[in-house]
Amino acid sequence: MPAVVLAGLALLTACQSTGTSGTRATPGQQAPQARDASPTPADARERAALRLQLATQYLQAGQGAIALDEARQAIALDPALTDAYHVQALAQMALRRPAEAEQSFRAALSRRQDDGDLLNNYGWLLCEQGRYAEGLAQLQRAVTAAVTASSSGGAARMLTSLGACQLRQGDLESAHRSLTSALARPDTTAAADSADAATRAAAHTQLGLLYWKQGDLPRARAEVAQVNAGRFATPASLWLGARIAHREGDAAAQQALLAQLHRRFPDSRESAYQQGARDE
Repeated sequence: MPAVVLAGLALLTACQSTGTSGTRATPGQQAPQARDASPTPADARERAALRLQLATQYLQAGQGAIALDEARQAIALDPALTDAYHVQALAQMALRRPAEAEQSFRAALSRRQDDGDLLNNYGWLLCEQGRYAEGLAQLQRAVTAAVTASSSGGAARMLTSLGACQLRQGDLESAHRSLTSALARPDTTAAADSADAATRAAAHTQLGLLYWKQGDLPRARAEVAQVNAGRFATPASLWLGARIAHREGDAAAQQALLAQLHRRFPDSRESAYQQGARDE
């Protein structure tokens, strides 16, 4: 799942509250069982909130199938819980079920049509499917929603997604404008530092990929090197760094980056390339 999506998911987690005084379950622990067959409305909402929290935690832990089950249970308990449809959509994206994810996004947006994070993640789903006109329209709406809300971190996240989609489409000029605008957005709150840093790393990675496509290896290397030197390195950033090193003939840097890729992200698609970086 793209870093910009995960950054939004982290913020969603921070905003959730179960409203219960009982013990919270975490990934790896057994989820709480229903206390009775016919809960009161207030009790149902409380339990739905807990299920949603669990779904988000499982999704962040890479356990999409369990996250999906928890999100579905949250919706069954409280059909008005918009964030549950959102997390359900993200879990379906992680499980590569785009048609189902689209239905979930539409259900969420029917309840909260100007939600920037929803628009951003739905737009990215459409971009992943090559539906660029539709995806870019949703991502532009997400940027507008974030700017209207005066959310600097949110606007940066939305601009990064927009730039990544434009880059996929092949519109390098627009992608460069969006990504540099994302990096120019100021940080606002201490609470958003981690999410902002993840967004900046994603923007630098996408900008590095853009320079790679243009054949500007020094600038591509400079962008991705600062990502790979920090804690927000991803399979995509490490793989790009290895490809750049391969193109420049720096075998030592290439092998070091591949070793880090295999060590930190052994199950990633990029890590499957065991014979060295390739020019793709």
